Amino acid sequence: MKWFAPLIFLAIIAQILLAGEGIFGIKKGPKLDDQKTLDPHRALGFILTEPVAILFLIVALLAWHPDVKVRRISLLLPFLTFAQAPLSWGGRWSGMFHPLNAFLLLALYGWLSGRLHREGRATAAVAPTPTAAAP
Repeated sequence: MKWFAPLIFLAIIAQILLAGEGIFGIKKGPKLDDQKTLDPHRALGFILTEPVAILFLIVALLAWHPDVKVRRISLLLPFLTFAQAPLSWGGRWSGMFHPLNAFLLLALYGWLSGRLHREGRATAAVAPTPTAAAP
């Protein structure tokens, strides 16, 4: 989970960039929903909300972190990630929560990444170094 959360964090940043590129690439016309400029955002979004979120949930369950706050957030994150797709399908009233949820995900994955990274460094610093056996 230590390396999985930062990868998802970076993928969400890529998602935000792809959304901006897609939105500013839309051409005027009567069929805005048929525009192909958001296809890269949709494709990466599908990958993140389906297989990656399921894998993250499995990893979080297997890791079962001893810190309750880390455990709760790592178990909540996949469900917030799953919610991204239905938020985008529901039209403008549910769609307005799609970017808000994305920034919440970015913040939580960022927090989790930092917490797990600091925890790993602290564990490595405390771990005793093996000594050579006396002759």
